[in-house]
Amino acid sequence: MNKDKLDHQPVPDGYRSVKDALPIALVRAREALLAFYRPMIAERGFTEPQWRLLRIVNEYEPIDITTLSHYCGLHTPSVTRILKTLDRDGYIDRQRDVEDTRRSWISVTQKTCEIMYQSGAKSVAIREKVFEQFSEEKMNQLADLANELAEIRPRQSTTGE
Repeated sequence: MNKDKLDHQPVPDGYRSVKDALPIALVRAREALLAFYRPMIAERGFTEPQWRLLRIVNEYEPIDITTLSHYCGLHTPSVTRILKTLDRDGYIDRQRDVEDTRRSWISVTQKTCEIMYQSGAKSVAIREKVFEQFSEEKMNQLADLANELAEIRPRQSTTGE
């Protein structure tokens, strides 16, 4: 398609350029950071979402699926599907809540504990490589801001807008 022939419409005042749009910048930053970690994750035979879930369960176990979904930023049906695979492969244990059988508690198995322990030194080394290009101070500041941003929610409009 010839760019010169596109009929671009004017954009509203305050509309941000793609290079300045925060959602796109956050996705690009995530991809840049994951490029350091992907080889280690793949080497251990996991997908990125599986690894994310295992990291969170390992730290917060036992954890219910709703809380896990919130922490990992994935929809509950996706988390449930991933957990089925991890359960089948022996990486997690699932226990039904004794008071509410609709609720499950997720924990890691010894197999996962060993993988996480073995991965610890490699993760630290990878993080140090990242800090060579983006300081630890900046990384901590960015993580704090991203975590704060992750907690905001749209307010209900009283005017119907």
